[in-house]
Amino acid sequence: MKKFLALLAICFVSFVASCPADAATAGGSIFRVTQAIMPKWDPAVGSDYASGAVLINLYDSLVFPTPDGRVNPWVAESWTISQDGLKWDFKIREDIVFHSGNKLTAHDVAYSMNRLLEIGEGFAFLFYAYIDSAEALDDYRVRLNCKAPYGPLLNSLVRFYIVDSKLLKGKYAAGDYGENGDYGKTYLLEHDAGSGPYAVDSVSTNISVGGSIFRDYWAGFEKNAPEKFIFYSSNEAVRVKTMMSRQELEAADHYQTTENIQAMLDSDPTLKLAHNYTGGGVNLWINNQKAPVDDPKVREALGCLIDYATICSKILPDSVQKKSVIPSNSLGYKAMFNFSLDLEKARKAIAESKYADSIAKTPIELVWNSESADREKIALMIQALASQIGVKVSIVELPWSTIVANSAKVDTSPMTTIVSVTPVTADSGAQFVSQIRSKATGTWENMNWVNDTALDALIDKALATVDIDKRAAAYGAIQDYMAKRFTFVPITESPERLVYQSSYVELAPKIPLQGFSFYLRDIKVFPERRK
Repeated sequence: MKKFLALLAICFVSFVASCPADAATAGGSIFRVTQAIMPKWDPAVGSDYASGAVLINLYDSLVFPTPDGRVNPWVAESWTISQDGLKWDFKIREDIVFHSGNKLTAHDVAYSMNRLLEIGEGFAFLFYAYIDSAEALDDYRVRLNCKAPYGPLLNSLVRFYIVDSKLLKGKYAAGDYGENGDYGKTYLLEHDAGSGPYAVDSVSTNISVGGSIFRDYWAGFEKNAPEKFIFYSSNEAVRVKTMMSRQELEAADHYQTTENIQAMLDSDPTLKLAHNYTGGGVNLWINNQKAPVDDPKVREALGCLIDYATICSKILPDSVQKKSVIPSNSLGYKAMFNFSLDLEKARKAIAESKYADSIAKTPIELVWNSESADREKIALMIQALASQIGVKVSIVELPWSTIVANSAKVDTSPMTTIVSVTPVTADSGAQFVSQIRSKATGTWENMNWVNDTALDALIDKALATVDIDKRAAAYGAIQDYMAKRFTFVPITESPERLVYQSSYVELAPKIPLQGFSFYLRDIKVFPERRK
């Protein structure tokens, strides 16, 4: 234990020493926050929470989300749709400039979509099945050519970020995309190519990314918006608590444990706790292709081996039990499952499975993310309850980066793992695509490997439905189908619990989507109020 504490102290000192100079000494208008991993701010690459929180500050999208789940015009002033739903024409604002000084035009919009589709990473899963290509009709009109009608397209476009094509084309390195080389991916490891309210100005590899306000931002700023930001890639509890106490952070990430949150609040009465409902939740992802969890009865048993009440009241306070793949306020929501802690029901399900006679000899692997200590508590709970019915659960701790890498293939994806997912758009369709649809497997969001063609057909039918009421009904049919197969186990709907420096920061999240708790234009910093 002494060796561990000594090592922890060394790591902490090393981390602080490697922070950008102004991070520990800034007295100006700066907003600093921790994340669980290093963000990726290439719009064709990043899609996790940390990346989403940076992307929304560096780049602009065609439309912008509203608190009530709709969208407002943004880069696109207006749009029209062809009668067959296959051509979407957008009129682009003429007063937007990129951080480079280049004007944003329809050619940049078309380039950005075609780049995203060709690279096929990041938020491309929202588009590649439905958008064939993009073309500039003139300098300020762009057309998206769809393969089929796509009902949630407008909502999905809040995650389509526009890059500076003139800048990137001059930054290509050797790569995998033919005449486009690496498509500027190497350049975007340390720079941005956006027109958003902030621009990257400092990068410490695997430690932090920092940026400054973009004075020429077309949409302007509220008074007291932070001049600078730093997002740190580590959220180790002791480090976060110490940095908050020294006012070296303006806010802590929402992955902090209940114990560390309370310790921070108890140590300083000026620290406050903000709650932001995003529809995010914790799930037990289950690799449907790996024995013994390839059997629906074994998956059903796992759902009965979770103490939901304790998790919602003790481990993840302010949570409620989650009962579907989508949040309870989503379009077309239905309660798919009504799991409860029930050892007898779990025992019966195991007895009815094809592994009834071998389950005791076939451990169920449960992976938890080492950057989120609360996941270990849930894993240990499941392990203890499973042992009471003769089921062995083997717990494995892995860093999030390894889990993400392993998710690329069915054989390396965890047998089961605890994952937190926050909606990226307000339409439920994005979640069915990213978490369930077969073509989206191989990502951290879709480690269930359901691979069910009938289910895929239901999802495709729903997404092609433009009428919103009919689409809601189609989403209900998807949930009805999944409820009979126990494809995964939803655990909680949990608000983001964010400790922040209330004496000089106003943190008032408005948009209930992934990352928007840290949309810097909505945050106010008053450096003169600092201690």
